Amino acid sequence: MKIGIVTDNTCNLTQEFMEKNDIGYASLYILRNGNHVKAIDLCQTTFYEDLKVGSYVPLTSQPSVKDFEEVYRDMLKRYDYLITVTISEKLSGTLNSARLAASMVDEKRIFLLDSKLTSYGLGFLVLELMERIKSGMYSVEQLVEYAREFYKSTRIYFSVTNLDYLYKGGRIGKAKALMGGLLNMKPVLSLTEGEIIPVKNVRGIGKMVKELANLGLERIDSMRLKRLAVIHTGNLKYGGQLLEELRSRGIKDEDIVYSMLDTVIGTHLGPEAVGVITQWE
Repeated sequence: MKIGIVTDNTCNLTQEFMEKNDIGYASLYILRNGNHVKAIDLCQTTFYEDLKVGSYVPLTSQPSVKDFEEVYRDMLKRYDYLITVTISEKLSGTLNSARLAASMVDEKRIFLLDSKLTSYGLGFLVLELMERIKSGMYSVEQLVEYAREFYKSTRIYFSVTNLDYLYKGGRIGKAKALMGGLLNMKPVLSLTEGEIIPVKNVRGIGKMVKELANLGLERIDSMRLKRLAVIHTGNLKYGGQLLEELRSRGIKDEDIVYSMLDTVIGTHLGPEAVGVITQWE
């Protein structure tokens, strides 16, 4: 029995990696210069530089039903079953596009799951599924159940250092953005049960970095840390500060994935966001 994996580009795994390992994916879109462009095709560095100097926040949209349909029809030529894990349904309609596509292709062979994650939280889930499928020790039903519960062993915390972009995206009011800038307050947020939740406000970059490290390294039950990612939206200074903080706590460089955040999620956070994602087992 051959089992394949399908996901979306917000998992932060590179296009090259997914194609090399035959991971199916559909890309979300960004409306840019009047055109819908596949986010996975954009240069992240250029995108965040443009976002920083731009006067508007680009719009984003989910993959089309046709995008997933094409992936499914192609992969079902090689696999008996497909497990689809997507960005949290509370953040995007991506899963709905996948669901409609599955109903048009062969829904008995396609399992659909809301990961309740995004970025490397979703990426780590894809890596775990790859490992388990390769071992040959798990049935498709066992893999689906594992994927369904995976979010419980993952932590995602992030912060934005410039509230202007949350304001431009309609997430906060103008007065709140202005006050946050004047007071140098930085909101620390989490992705919990698939939803963005405010955790606390801290004053200054230094305290923000320490709080992200504290929260990201907070042990889940008696589990051990398996994977860790530091993500940023183009500001190497803040990403570097978080790296240094984690190093000071004994985390080795070889155990840290350091990467720019996918452009779809980054669009809504702005070009000066930074975060930490941890997987426990």
